[in-house]
Amino acid sequence: MEFDKFVSLLDPKRLEGELNVDIEDIIYDSRKAKPGSLFVCIKGFKTDGHMYIKDAIKSGVSAIVTERWLEDFGSIAQCQVEDSRNALAILSKFLFKDPTSKIQLVGITGTNGKTTTSYLVDSIFRNAGRKTGLIGTVEHKVGDRVFPVERTTPESYDLQKIFKKMVESGVTHAVMEASSHAIDLHRVDGCSFNVLVFTNLSQDHLDYHKSMRKYFLTKKKIFDDYKKTAKVINIDDSYGKEIASNSANVISYGLSKTAMVRAEEIQLHKKGSKFKILTSTSDIDLSINLKGLFNVYNSLAAAGVGLALGFSNEDIKSGIEAVLNISGRFETVDCGQDFSVFVDYAHTPDGLEKLIKAAREITEGRVITVFGCGGDRDKKKRSLMGKIAGELSDYLIITSDNPRSEEPLAIIEEIERGLGKAPFVKYKRIIDRKEAIYYALSLAESGDSVLVAGKGHESGQVFKDKVVPFDDRAVVREALLEMDLC
Repeated sequence: MEFDKFVSLLDPKRLEGELNVDIEDIIYDSRKAKPGSLFVCIKGFKTDGHMYIKDAIKSGVSAIVTERWLEDFGSIAQCQVEDSRNALAILSKFLFKDPTSKIQLVGITGTNGKTTTSYLVDSIFRNAGRKTGLIGTVEHKVGDRVFPVERTTPESYDLQKIFKKMVESGVTHAVMEASSHAIDLHRVDGCSFNVLVFTNLSQDHLDYHKSMRKYFLTKKKIFDDYKKTAKVINIDDSYGKEIASNSANVISYGLSKTAMVRAEEIQLHKKGSKFKILTSTSDIDLSINLKGLFNVYNSLAAAGVGLALGFSNEDIKSGIEAVLNISGRFETVDCGQDFSVFVDYAHTPDGLEKLIKAAREITEGRVITVFGCGGDRDKKKRSLMGKIAGELSDYLIITSDNPRSEEPLAIIEEIERGLGKAPFVKYKRIIDRKEAIYYALSLAESGDSVLVAGKGHESGQVFKDKVVPFDDRAVVREALLEMDLC
C-alpha cells in the first residue's frame, strides 16, 4: 500500500519526499528495519527512535514518521506529526484492518483487580460458548494458545497485531487490561471497546504520574474518550464515583445500596466466598473459590460486564464459579501443612492492606507477612506499605522484591521508616528473598497464615544487571518439602 494512503490518516505538520512508495509493514524499532517498512520514531523511557533514523535508512526503510523535522535524509518520505505514538496507533489499526471492530472487546483499568476481573470475564465468555482472547499481566491468549508477556498492555502495533490474530483465529470476545501507562502512551488508541471497567484507584506509579490527580486523570481519559461505550464502574471507590457522575451508559457496582449491581449476604471463608448479586431485575447466588472481599468486588465487575453484553444470569454464574484460582493472586500453596500460605501480587499500599485484612478474616492464628518494594518505582509508597504491614501483621519480614538498579538494603530502610508509626510490630529484615520466605515458614504454627506478597505470578527476580529465576510459589513448596511438611 502506498505511503500517501497512510499519511491521509494523520494530520501532518510537514510532509516531503517520495510519497508513492509501497509500505508493507510498520516498525518502531530500527533493528527491525527492512525494505518496504515505515519507521515510526517514538520517544522511549531510555532512548529515542529519532536517534536511529540513519540506521533504519541504511537497512532500507521506505518512509519515516517523526515528531521533529530532520534534515539531510535525501528524498526519503518523511512525515512530521504532533505525537508519533498516537500516529503509530492510528497507522497500526489501519495496517491490520481495524481488528477490534470485528470482536466484542472489554477494557479493564484501575490500580488493583484488573487481572482477576479479566479472567472472570473471560470465563463468562468461554462458559457461554464463545471463543476468547485475553491480554494482561500474566499472559496473552488467543483462543487456547498462550503467549509470553513483556508488559501488561503491549505497544499499539503489537496490540493490533495480536487482535488481528484473534480475528483470524475466530475469536469473538476479548478482554484486556489497560494500564495507566498504556492509556497515557497511546497504546490503546484505535481500539474499539464495547465495555470499559473501572475497578478502583489507589497510590501507585507516582514515579511516572507525579501526583494522584494526574494518575486519576489518565485513567479517566479512556472513559472520556469513549463516551458511547458501556461503562462498568465501582462507585464504592471515590474516584469511580467521580467517573460515573460524569459518564453516560454506566452500570455501577459495589456494596452500596445505590449500586446497580451489588452484593449482599456475604460470607467469607478459607475455601472461598458466598454472596448474592442483586440487580434491578434479578438475583444471582454465587459460591466462588476466590477468597477475600476484594474478589467479591472483582466478581461484581465481571457480572456487570456480562449484563452489559447481554449474557444470561446462568452464563454469569457458571463463568464466575468456574474460576478456581488466579495465578499469583491470593494463591494458596498447600502441601498438607497445618498452616496456610498465600502468594499474592500485592505491590501497592491499598493492595497490601486488602490482602492482609482478607487473610485476617480467615485466619485463626497469626498473620505473618513477607514483602518488599520494587526498585526504580514509586518511592513514596514504601514507608506507607511498611506502616500498613506493620500495623496489620503479627510478624513482618521485610525483604527484597525486584530491586532493579537500586540497592536492596536502601529500599528496605525506606520501608522501615513506616514502622515508626507502628512501634509495637515484631519484624525482621532479611535481604535475600528466599531466606526470608524460609524464615517466615519456620515461624508458622498451626492455624497461622503466611503471606508472601509483591511478586505473585512472576518467575524471575530483577537486579541491576541480571534477571534470576525466582518463583515465590516454587520457593514455598521447596521450603515446605525441606521442612518435611509436604
